[in-house]
Amino acid sequence: MSNEQRGENTVDDTTALPPTDDVTAETSEEEGTEPPPDAGIMPVVRPAVTLPNPDVEARQVAPQVTEPETTPQEPVATSVLASGDEPETVPPLRDLPNEEEEAAYVQEKTDPDTRKFPALTTWRQAFLGDRQKQKQAEKNAGRTSYAEDYAPQAEALPTQAIRLVDRLHDSPYQLTGERYKAVAEAKDAHNIMLLALKLGETMFRFGAGALEVETSIIVVTQAYGVYDVEVDITNQSISLNFAPAGDPPASYQRVVRSWGSDFAGLADLHELVSGIAAGEVARDDAQAQLAAIRHRKKTFPAWVTFVANGVWATAFVLFIGGSWFSALLSLGASALSMATVYVMGRWRAPDVFATMAGGVMATALAFGLYWLDIFRDPALMIAASLILLVPSLRVVSAVQDGINGFPITSAGRIVSSMLTYVGLVAGIVVGIVVLAMLGAPEIDITQLPNYQYPYWLVAIFVAVAAMGNAIAGQTRLRLILPTAVVSVIGYLVYIGAIEIGFGPSLAPAAAAVVLGFFARIVALSLRAPQLVVAVPASIFLLPGLMIFRAMYQMGYNVDMMSDGVSVLLQATIIILAMTTGLVLGDSLARPLTAGLKANERRRIGRA
Repeated sequence: MSNEQRGENTVDDTTALPPTDDVTAETSEEEGTEPPPDAGIMPVVRPAVTLPNPDVEARQVAPQVTEPETTPQEPVATSVLASGDEPETVPPLRDLPNEEEEAAYVQEKTDPDTRKFPALTTWRQAFLGDRQKQKQAEKNAGRTSYAEDYAPQAEALPTQAIRLVDRLHDSPYQLTGERYKAVAEAKDAHNIMLLALKLGETMFRFGAGALEVETSIIVVTQAYGVYDVEVDITNQSISLNFAPAGDPPASYQRVVRSWGSDFAGLADLHELVSGIAAGEVARDDAQAQLAAIRHRKKTFPAWVTFVANGVWATAFVLFIGGSWFSALLSLGASALSMATVYVMGRWRAPDVFATMAGGVMATALAFGLYWLDIFRDPALMIAASLILLVPSLRVVSAVQDGINGFPITSAGRIVSSMLTYVGLVAGIVVGIVVLAMLGAPEIDITQLPNYQYPYWLVAIFVAVAAMGNAIAGQTRLRLILPTAVVSVIGYLVYIGAIEIGFGPSLAPAAAAVVLGFFARIVALSLRAPQLVVAVPASIFLLPGLMIFRAMYQMGYNVDMMSDGVSVLLQATIIILAMTTGLVLGDSLARPLTAGLKANERRRIGRA
């Protein structure tokens, strides 16, 4: 018997159920027989007892469907209806397309290079073009209709999520039509995300604000065709979440643990991002340029920045009314203070303790010269060293981040800046207390510097201080003189505000607004961010002498503690007003920089 015949017999036995006695007899006979020794035949195993199915002879009843009881209604009489009533029809939102338009629309969906509707953006369809080619069966089913795509847009809800590209509004970058040719590079999204992440990390290390970092990351991802990206900047960490449609999401994160000031590096990164936004830099070239910027030597060697710090501290002493001899001694004191901070940094000491050591060194040197009757105005020397050690760039970035909508990042930077500031204050207080215990004479802090220079000479002092601070911050050569010009403009506004009667607290804020305004125009004209010009140009507005007086009152005489606290609070308010004014001036200058190269972009939706 063949396998097929044996399988047919098995099926017949299972379908036709014989009586119980016959089944039992047949089963007993089969138990006594052995299957033939065929190697390729699978033995059939049957149950020992087969019970009859009780539902075989049961009566089959059709399913009953119970409908809900409804009250019969009389039909409406024909006389009730008007003779001219017609079925109501809703007019379409717009005329349906003809066959040619529909075919062109389908072709535009699948092949974005041939566009018959140039005013309509199709970046999403272009981005999904390769996927649609792989899924030809689902192309027509998943395609959005012409009427749905081109229907009038409803009014946006107040809680509707903002598009990521809208963050580029009022930024120095403008995405051009070249972004469409970058769709082919979107397939390598992993490398693009790493490029954006490394760019943001480098900008943070060079001293950029959170808004500049976020804007640059958005430019890179959008220009190279990676659209489904969310950017999150929290204090020192940068997180990128990539969630493409139909693919598993991915997260990228980088933590920035050290930062400094490199104005030339920020200018180079700004120029790189501007080229990416304009479609002039391919992805591979952008990676090569970023690597070159990260490993490029700084504009000035270390000894030049060391001398520049001393020069601008000396110019600051002359600006607040010190003598030439005081300025010369301040040059040496500031050099020793910076050397102390540098040595503490080489020993891996935290910034707060390194700054404290610098404050102690400046105070000890100034009081020592005063004790030996060599120098009669130690307050100017300490004020110069104090301004030299204040983290002005970090304070400006912190206030800017808070205003631009990054509260956590702003809080983190403010805490780190305040710790450095407190370390500097503590160093001065410790130096004053120790020298007072050793018998150092008391200083008359009410005596103001009595050297009055003409305004044109003070303007030169301000320009020299701005150029020295810019060189110490490793700026570009072409930005040094424009920074000096902007600082002189701010000084003239400061003098005018004092003459009008703004007072010592509002005059720096008014000058800072003008400084921030012109700094943005000048910086964008020279392909650099506003921060590169604004921070060095506003250094003369810092209340260094006021801070020293407050520290001296708090550390030397307990009875003057309350006066010292009030003076310190006033100095802190001046610093915050100055930084806020810089941000306000930057915001006011944005509409005027629309015509410059690599400037404000319009919304992509309006293009």
